[in-house]
Amino acid sequence: MERKLICFDVDGTLRNTTDHTVSPSTIKALRLLKENGHIIVVNTGRSHESFKATGIAEMADWDGYIFNNGQLLLDENEELLQRHLFKPETVLETIRIADSLGMPVNLKMKHRIMTKEPNEYVYSTQRYFSNTIPEVGVYDVNDHVYAMILYGPKGYDYAPYKNVKNLYVAPGMDCYADATIEGITKGTGALTFAWRNDLTGYVAFGDSQNDLEMFKCSDYCICMGNGDPVTKEAADYITDDVDHGGIYNACVALGYIKE
Repeated sequence: MERKLICFDVDGTLRNTTDHTVSPSTIKALRLLKENGHIIVVNTGRSHESFKATGIAEMADWDGYIFNNGQLLLDENEELLQRHLFKPETVLETIRIADSLGMPVNLKMKHRIMTKEPNEYVYSTQRYFSNTIPEVGVYDVNDHVYAMILYGPKGYDYAPYKNVKNLYVAPGMDCYADATIEGITKGTGALTFAWRNDLTGYVAFGDSQNDLEMFKCSDYCICMGNGDPVTKEAADYITDDVDHGGIYNACVALGYIKE
């Protein structure tokens, strides 16, 4: 069997977004992938600290980690490979636009802050991810910001942010969008791991629009049955829902593992 590098999004892909659990079939699939000689990598919008809180790190023998949609890459021992930081002017312009809309921004840095008090969109997103909402604080240009979360109603296109220099915005499945450095994506992170393992490409599993860049750079991409329509349209293969053996069933159907 040809060795594959297989990248997995977390929320809505490895674990569901209702009770935030990982199904036994997914854990089984990850174990069998390793036994069959494949390389498995986490590829998520979550930060390192947020990911660790999920417990997924202990559920498989991971070969690497891509966090904050490509802004932070760690090896199999969780040692630093790459880190990318926003320029202060990009952060300031993003906050200015959010302020004009009456919206908070979640700044991901060593000590996360919200730029405004949480609103209904923040609380909806918190329930979706089962994350803690940071305290309100003031951004300092000396702070190292490696990613941001924007907020808005479901289906919002985040158009006011689209012209901010060096900013890439990917709407999520709830009332948020991931904001990262333009040109540094889940896709560039995945390719780094491919080249590191003497491979030319990779396979991607995802469910939402922050996975589109990972899909775009992949050899083959699989969208979960619970994924959003835009992501399904971009996928090579649509599998079952996260709670109905989606990862396991796709790995069997595509020949990555044997039952």
